[in-house]
Amino acid sequence: MELQVNNVFKHIAIAGLGLIGGSLAKTLRERNLVDKITGYGRNPERMEKARQMGLIDEFFIGFENGLDDVDLIVIGTPVRTIVRNARELLPYVRPGTVVTDVGSVKGPITDGIEPHVPDGCFFIGGHPIAGTENSGFEHALSDLFQDRVCVLTPTAQTDQHELDRLGRFWEMVGSRVIRMDVDSHDTIFAAISHLPHMVAFSLVNALVDMKDFGDNILQYSAGGFKDFTRIAASDPVMWKDIALMNRDNIITVLDRFEHALSVLKDAIARKDEHEIEKLFERSRDTRRAI
Repeated sequence: MELQVNNVFKHIAIAGLGLIGGSLAKTLRERNLVDKITGYGRNPERMEKARQMGLIDEFFIGFENGLDDVDLIVIGTPVRTIVRNARELLPYVRPGTVVTDVGSVKGPITDGIEPHVPDGCFFIGGHPIAGTENSGFEHALSDLFQDRVCVLTPTAQTDQHELDRLGRFWEMVGSRVIRMDVDSHDTIFAAISHLPHMVAFSLVNALVDMKDFGDNILQYSAGGFKDFTRIAASDPVMWKDIALMNRDNIITVLDRFEHALSVLKDAIARKDEHEIEKLFERSRDTRRAI
């Protein structure tokens, strides 16, 4: 049975029209899933551009206006500003409003927001596992969330009805919803998402620093290198924030990666053909199974 808009949310506010926020607005608009989309941002010229592109119906620079009839607020600002923005907007939300975010770190965000939510309102952490190396609503995609996972991170304080409601919302834009506690989320995504970015950034920097080749070694890069390091083109400010907010978990997985790299390095140094091949086969078989 097709979901009806009345069963979910009518008026959505999006604070932070980056790639994720812009793509969410584009998806909602093209699928006609909401009656109204209000944008919040810091730059009136850019917000006006988003309005002219049809992503939002109206916009405000401060949170004092426009939130009195909003059903759902999605905070899509950089992760280190999510808590601040949430605390600034919470005094203006009406009872029944659901507030969520799209940050890839959940523990510090949940801890920083949940105690400040007014009675009758709800905060539920969210993390759509979607994105590209591009940033900004100019790169918004209406199918960004299609067949992608969206993780919701309820706590002991989470209202079950509103959790189900938010889950239906993400399903409507194409996502497969998974529920997970915040600690498990931050541990898992430190390994599966944050570590690959740290490795890609470091690999590119390592090659840039190889000055003994006499010229720019990267000019010889082919498809494999470009595919592997694509995510190194991601927003450095965003990933700096993620690295600091999920610091302990990322350091743990970096230690494990360093160990795995040292095992391979040692096998190569010893010319241990059997061990090298075994390591490569294990990696190949695991990758093929994904």
